[in-house]
Amino acid sequence: MNLKLELIQKHISQMVKQALENNIIDYNAIADTNAIIILDKIKRIIADDALSDFDAIEEIVCILEDNNIDCGSRHDF
Repeated sequence: MNLKLELIQKHISQMVKQALENNIIDYNAIADTNAIIILDKIKRIIADDALSDFDAIEEIVCILEDNNIDCGSRHDF
């Protein structure tokens, strides 16, 4: 990897870490916002009577995976 890029990435990581530690970035608000968005999408899928149970679960798993939430190997088919 490019040395300059590595140094910049490290510096940015340190800045973000400090901002989180000093409460400059409200990580709870960010996480809550993303969680609420995900829950709203899942709620709409569950309420959609046009979807079969299998299709609904498939869409929910896709939402979770799209948000880097590991669903384990049970759904790996």
